[in-house]
Amino acid sequence: MIRYVARTDTGRRRQSNEDALLADVDNGVFVVADGVGGRAAGEVASRITIESFQQAAPALARAVRAYAARPEWSTRNAVLELLDNVCQTASRRVFDEAESKGRRGMTTTLVAAVVGGGSAFIAHVGDSRGFLVRDGLIRQLTEDHSMVNELVRSGQMNRDQALRSRYRNVITRAVGLYPTVQADLMSLEVLPGDRLLLCSDGLTDMVDQARIETIAAENDLDTAGTALIDAALEEGGHDNVTVVMVEPEATPLTEAARARARIMETLFLFEGMPFHVRLRVSRICEELFFTPGQVLVREGEEGDSMFVIVQGTVKVSREGVQLATLGVGEHFGELALVEPVMSRTATVEGAAFGSAIVIRRSLLKEFAQREPEVGSQILWRLLATLGERLRDANALAARRIRGD
Repeated sequence: MIRYVARTDTGRRRQSNEDALLADVDNGVFVVADGVGGRAAGEVASRITIESFQQAAPALARAVRAYAARPEWSTRNAVLELLDNVCQTASRRVFDEAESKGRRGMTTTLVAAVVGGGSAFIAHVGDSRGFLVRDGLIRQLTEDHSMVNELVRSGQMNRDQALRSRYRNVITRAVGLYPTVQADLMSLEVLPGDRLLLCSDGLTDMVDQARIETIAAENDLDTAGTALIDAALEEGGHDNVTVVMVEPEATPLTEAARARARIMETLFLFEGMPFHVRLRVSRICEELFFTPGQVLVREGEEGDSMFVIVQGTVKVSREGVQLATLGVGEHFGELALVEPVMSRTATVEGAAFGSAIVIRRSLLKEFAQREPEVGSQILWRLLATLGERLRDANALAARRIRGD
């Protein structure tokens, strides 16, 4: 059962509320949109965006149910693609409305969550934010598409300077700025006790994250929703402020979900990446369940995938001779991510019941084209690991030649 609270307030300095929200509990669709443009144009942009999600809500709910019934890469990414399509529809509708009414520049930010079956799917554009409250701590799910955030990331400005900058409200992506928009898309498994918080920058510009965490984690939903709005107003209420908090249904496979989360956090390709980036990267990861004796890769056959053990163990052999046993967190096949055609040098088969994350070369390439900055980080880490292995192999060969 989904529980939620949704609140919006004009604030202390604005005459109208250009924020809009959707809380469709029947379909598990929750949205916050913060309109930009003035002269009621921002209000129109946010309303059109909310209408677009409202119309698509039944289809989104069906896609989430399909994923819950058959949790595979294809069904998961079908939800993300549908989410992206709704963002594109909203951007086209807002853009066309602005063009027809002579209101070019009428845009809106967007943060949306579609929940169900133990999963949450997030779409984000602009500087409204999404957070995950888990185990009493808050984690930001989204990254601001704003000028000051770009300057902070490039090292040209620190966080304190960003808070005082005259450009802090200049966004670099918005729904309706162009007919199409690049939305950040991600999915996560919901653990028991998790809460999602969607909000406009009327909250985050006024209230620091530590206080948001305290309020969101330590109160019941209704109290937390009201307290977050009140906190923004107490700090001046310079902008419209909107808060949607959701307690989705948790996944029944809690331990497996925690194991996958640990692997995504520690795997060399993603280690050290911000939480929200790892969630976006997870769209290229498939899960494979294996049984004892099941062959994952066979010596001499071509392969295009890297495998990371999440649960269980596998045996590695060459020409019938066992070479190693790999367990949780260990990986093999990383060379397949860079070689156009690669023949497997060993056979790997299940030694016990377990599961593995599978990353295919084609999906990594597609992701790197969609998100070149993150994709280049992954590829550099991959090349560094391959270089290290090559150095180790060369050193081993040299010792054998010397007879060490």
